[in-house]
Amino acid sequence: MSEVVLRVDRIAKSFGAAHVLTDVSFELHAGEVLALTGENGAGKSTLSKIICGLEQPSGGAMSLAGVAHAPRSRTQAERAGVRMVLQELGLIPTLTVAENLLIDRLPNRASWVDRGALAAQARAQLARVGLTQIDPMLPVSALGIGQQQMVEIARNLQDGTRVLILDEPTAMLTPREIEQLFREIEQMKARGVAVIYISHRLDEVLRIADTLAVLRDGALVSLRPMRGVSETDIVQAMVGHQVDDHAERPARPAGAAVLRAQGLGRGQAVRDLDFTLHAGEVL
Repeated sequence: MSEVVLRVDRIAKSFGAAHVLTDVSFELHAGEVLALTGENGAGKSTLSKIICGLEQPSGGAMSLAGVAHAPRSRTQAERAGVRMVLQELGLIPTLTVAENLLIDRLPNRASWVDRGALAAQARAQLARVGLTQIDPMLPVSALGIGQQQMVEIARNLQDGTRVLILDEPTAMLTPREIEQLFREIEQMKARGVAVIYISHRLDEVLRIADTLAVLRDGALVSLRPMRGVSETDIVQAMVGHQVDDHAERPARPAGAAVLRAQGLGRGQAVRDLDFTLHAGEVL
């Protein structure tokens, strides 16, 4: 087993009388991908924001490589090597891609930004996530939303990163961009970076993660190796009951057909699709 990079010990968080997290404990090892999942409101984002300094815990403690970890800000956490890619993009649209990537370490000569060095360093960082076709001197606002998400990920892939938190990173990505991201995660694992991967996409969780952590109502209800885990196991842990509990529920009678598709297609993306939608039906 590799060294423990992050230890979370009985972390709790309350907002007034509302308990968002209760005694959450786990260890994260170098080169490990921990899938953090759960239903909406389970506490995933709150926990990750505590780890990266955006929220302060109400109780508990953390350590990073054996040293107390209690960041009071995102900047403080990043200096310690803990970085997070949020669902909400943190890019500045009026700045260039290069300026966004290197905003905290702009190369300069005699207090003037070295534009050539800036472009070269930005190209190297973009190449790590397969964005070799993007001109680093373009304003971020000129990119599509999926490309902006990949730039945000590239901004956090820096030397010295020990823990990287990815919060629903593939929500706006194309299949090609997702594959590139997964290749980069494998490379990060090989370099000893520990990854917390937050996602509702269970097929991705099963593919990329080494360990599964499930939150339900702010409590950690499952922490286990991913080997041998099925989608059904994950869903059952998330909701707290067998996923077929309502399988015997009687079906409602179908209403009149209001929409019918036959042989619908578009290139290779959609082929020979048939369906009928009835009044009062959720399809």
